Amino acid sequence: MSKYLLEIGTEELPYNFVTSGQKQLQEAFSDALKEARLEFSRVKTYGTPRRLCVTIENLAENQPGLVKEIKGPPARIAFDEKGELTKAGLGFAGKQGLNPEDLSKKVTDNAEYLWASVKERGKPAEEVLKAITPDIILKLQGPYFMRWGELQIRFSRPIRWLVSILDDKQLKINIGNVKSGNESYGHRFSSSKTVKIQGAETYLDDLYSVKVIADSEKRRELIVQQLHDAAGSVGGVAKIAPELLEEVNNLVEWPTPVIGGFDEKYLEITTDVTVSVLAYHQRYFPVYGRGGKLLNYFITIANHDNTNIENIRKGNEKVVKARLDDAVFFYREDTKKPLEEKVEELKGVTFQRGLGSVYDKTLRIRDLATSIADELNLDDGIKQKIRRAAWLCKADLVTNLVREFTELQGAIGADYAGLSGEDETVAEGIKEHYMPVSADGELAGSIIGQVVGIADKLDTITGVFSLKKAPTGSADPLGLRRAALGIIKTVIEKDLNLNLAKFIDNAEIKDFFAQRLRISLNEKYKYDIVDAALGAKDPLVDLKELMQRLLTVSELVKKPSYKEFHESANRIQRIMKGQKVTGIPDKLLFVKEEEKILWDKARALEVEELIPYIENFFDNVLVMDGDEAIKQNRLNLLGFLNEKFMKIADFSRIVF
Repeated sequence: MSKYLLEIGTEELPYNFVTSGQKQLQEAFSDALKEARLEFSRVKTYGTPRRLCVTIENLAENQPGLVKEIKGPPARIAFDEKGELTKAGLGFAGKQGLNPEDLSKKVTDNAEYLWASVKERGKPAEEVLKAITPDIILKLQGPYFMRWGELQIRFSRPIRWLVSILDDKQLKINIGNVKSGNESYGHRFSSSKTVKIQGAETYLDDLYSVKVIADSEKRRELIVQQLHDAAGSVGGVAKIAPELLEEVNNLVEWPTPVIGGFDEKYLEITTDVTVSVLAYHQRYFPVYGRGGKLLNYFITIANHDNTNIENIRKGNEKVVKARLDDAVFFYREDTKKPLEEKVEELKGVTFQRGLGSVYDKTLRIRDLATSIADELNLDDGIKQKIRRAAWLCKADLVTNLVREFTELQGAIGADYAGLSGEDETVAEGIKEHYMPVSADGELAGSIIGQVVGIADKLDTITGVFSLKKAPTGSADPLGLRRAALGIIKTVIEKDLNLNLAKFIDNAEIKDFFAQRLRISLNEKYKYDIVDAALGAKDPLVDLKELMQRLLTVSELVKKPSYKEFHESANRIQRIMKGQKVTGIPDKLLFVKEEEKILWDKARALEVEELIPYIENFFDNVLVMDGDEAIKQNRLNLLGFLNEKFMKIADFSRIVF
């Protein structure tokens, strides 16, 4: 068994492509090797800002041979009256590289055909890898791919070197004007700029000798330990945001922690701002005290060794001080007036052309949030807080701090609301109404944040649809898909008895919500079960009930008795297609005992329990009786049953 190593050396890659590139390479090589019938045990990938690497373990030295059965022309065309091959038959043999005696006849699809058994020699792994590797590299996808020089190839950043080694021998490949070898490059500050790679077995150690930790997982573990140790050295703890850790991990090849500090006076501003300056803008990790209070320290992970720590620290502290000085100035200017006074300024901020100002949107949100609160039967005290949060929810958009730190909209509003003496639940609702900020983000925890958030998102969706600017393809600049999914998840996961259909009178918007709902549910339930549950009735009327129906149907289809249930439900639906129901059945018109029993049971039992009575009805009762009144009465009975089935799902959509 063999081992293969590929390293793609580049100029500094975007941090998010390092992770994406590794995943794509792992999947692409796994799929290509399986398709090529070349056995292997594992494809492992590594990555740094300047390289992507693949190792393939326990790789078979050769493909197994393959025999292909190829169908030729029909025998009546391939042979003449004497049983000799015709030109068509000989041509088929020649095309496959076979002698006539190597062909055979087989009957398929009720006809006799000429067949050829073609033996295909297994190729060596070296030949397969040479064929698939350049293609895999150039098929990687990512944002902002580029061309360079006079080359027509595209990649995330210019490719500068390639290492390609099978066992202990170079396996030559070319990408553009770059030819592979066995020489890689170390860290930019390393005393040894290049290093010879012996093979996959020594790859990580070879790079480590030139200050490169190529294993992303090992590098991440080291950074986490460095952060905890550094924070502990100043009596604090590091809160490590996963997104920031992932970004920093993909920005360094040799991580070194650097502790910086800032004047305690900057802690007077809201913690959200300070953390945003450190983490969001500078990619530094904030340090907290044991009690959870922010300390005046930060940790940066430098892509360097420890020879220049002091200069790095001073430079970082200088940048942080300048940013915090700006934040303090903005904070003091903003807090000279209470938050409510800023609402009037929203009249000068356009929401969307054709949809008025943000002030206009605020009025709509307040009215819609009030209606939603009424639909939820909330008490008057909560309704007043919802109206207040809705009135103030966009006021921070005209503050200096949000203009500078746009990612803090909502959070700044909540802080300023607190400073202005607003109720703390109102302030929390202002902060939460933007949630969730991503498809899998945290949902608003308070009913105030949930209601105001739903109102805000609904207003945006309905407004944009009214302008005929619904999302198309991948284009969704206002995040309408995320907004719709956020509403759906909030209603379902926060157990809200909200009839969304009351607030959506546009069929196109209803379809838009149904699509988001379907995509979300398909992650958990089989597509046909989702289709059946959605097809029975308008799902937006009661999303809680929809989830109960999905669970019911999911369990129902697993039962051995489901076959009979499925047949009964669909037989009733087929009979009722195109028929009219004029009311409930009239007992006086029942002729057969089976229809009397079915009617009594239909009103008392669950649909699953009705199956034997339905089967007995069909075995002994003719629905389309010659007497029109009896016929209609039986149709009314089946219509009642069909409606009962449809309260759960449209079972005709389930694949069985």
